[in-house]
Amino acid sequence: MVNRADTWRVKHTTMHTLTLLTRHAKQAAVQAPLERAGFQVVTINDFDTDTLGSFTGETARAGSQLDAATTKAKMAAERSGSRYGLGSEGSFGPDPYVGLTPWGCELLVWWDAVDARSVFAVAQGPQTNYAQTTISRWEDARAFAVEAGFESHGVIIGKPGVAGFSKECDSWPAFERQFYEALRGGPVWLETDMRAHRNPTRMAMIGQCAAELSRKLQCLCPACNQQGFGMETPLVGAVCQTCGTPTLAVRAKRVQCGVCNYIEEVVLQATVPAARCEVCNP
Repeated sequence: MVNRADTWRVKHTTMHTLTLLTRHAKQAAVQAPLERAGFQVVTINDFDTDTLGSFTGETARAGSQLDAATTKAKMAAERSGSRYGLGSEGSFGPDPYVGLTPWGCELLVWWDAVDARSVFAVAQGPQTNYAQTTISRWEDARAFAVEAGFESHGVIIGKPGVAGFSKECDSWPAFERQFYEALRGGPVWLETDMRAHRNPTRMAMIGQCAAELSRKLQCLCPACNQQGFGMETPLVGAVCQTCGTPTLAVRAKRVQCGVCNYIEEVVLQATVPAARCEVCNP
């Protein structure tokens, strides 16, 4: 283990093909960031990724979000015959802190089929229009759609297997017509369409995730020279400036290689003021 500034070598390389398995135009968000890491993103759409899990519930996702993205990345490489595959998976729900704010989490997995290893990146936060509601009046349906950003953002009407269910309403006349058709069966369920090609807000977060993945792929392990150096673990123990006691404040981060397990420790702050000390300020 060494202790030095966060200055690892950046990989400069000729462009490699990175195959993305998608039917939802995600290449628009990931192409530019990943070019900076030396990858030209190409897409294949010969597989319906909704069969691995859909937001509207026709198919439940098997395994974790990371499992799903990794499966897509491996399939992309296998089906295209390329060395590198890229998988994307999003999840949405209440925020992980107080559970009151909608929260989005995007995950991208880069897969190297030759070395059989992966590098992943995550972007998450409240930048999402994720919402659902059950309503019986057109005025309420219209207000929900406006809040969701319709028409640029999609709105899904009803649930699978119920009369009036539609994912493809892309205009106000079509939305109103479909709403009243669904209303004949009782109160109508509405939800934001979280598919990337119908949700520019989500697409922006996928772009943030791609930028983080690009940063990781540009970092080489100082020991084995492999891409993706940057598995980080926070280390507490910054010392109080007044009494010299180690505190619970983060002191450094441990950065580890996922290939050879080489570790570096990067100091973030050696000391903290007494206000953050559990002894001076219990």
